[in-house]
Amino acid sequence: MDNTKIFDTLEKKVEKLLGRLRSLEQENERLKSDLAAARRAEKDAGESRGAVERLEKEQEGVRQRLQKLIESLEAAETSK
Repeated sequence: MDNTKIFDTLEKKVEKLLGRLRSLEQENERLKSDLAAARRAEKDAGESRGAVERLEKEQEGVRQRLQKLIESLEAAETSK
């Protein structure tokens, strides 16, 4: 095998490897972006969950106060 063929073969293999490297680098960047987006979504979901829990507690407090008011009104009506 002459040197020209050897170098041509090596050059083709190197070009193929460089193409694969570029493809993997692009995929890596896409995966990094996806991971960052997933982390942001997870953080947002956690914050939303906390807000929902706070609102549920507030709602329960309001419900209890209304129940006491209704009971007071009913007691006032029956004592008349």
